[in-house]
Amino acid sequence: MIYNLISIGHVRKTDSGIWLVIEKEFWDATVHLDLFSHIIVLWWINRMDTPEARRTILADPPKKKGLTASGVFACRSPARPNPIGHTIVRIKEIDKLNSYIIVDHMDADDGTPLLDIKPYLPSSDRVENAKVAPWFRNLEKKYF
Repeated sequence: MIYNLISIGHVRKTDSGIWLVIEKEFWDATVHLDLFSHIIVLWWINRMDTPEARRTILADPPKKKGLTASGVFACRSPARPNPIGHTIVRIKEIDKLNSYIIVDHMDADDGTPLLDIKPYLPSSDRVENAKVAPWFRNLEKKYF
């Protein structure tokens, strides 16, 4: 089945900062976003949108941790059937005049298309005592 997605904007990333540039036609969708400290950003991993990457179902976990290849649904490999990225970021500033949101970090490249933005809700987006694979254990909590 084929679905049509449209870009709501793109990532602007330079040495001086990271902006989520929102298309003017979608800017009103940010009304009241300033009431949140963090957002969930969904983006298209456009540099991995190749037939080969979309056929990838096994990938090496980060730093391997002594393990063999893992299914892409059990890791965060950018090569996957649908190259959709997911990042939770802190809002640093919202610039209504220029239609962009300044964020604290983003693991996407400059020019990456944005698919959607959702408010981060600690009541439903966080899970206490979650079990994770060895390659995700002991990661620094430097963004929250």
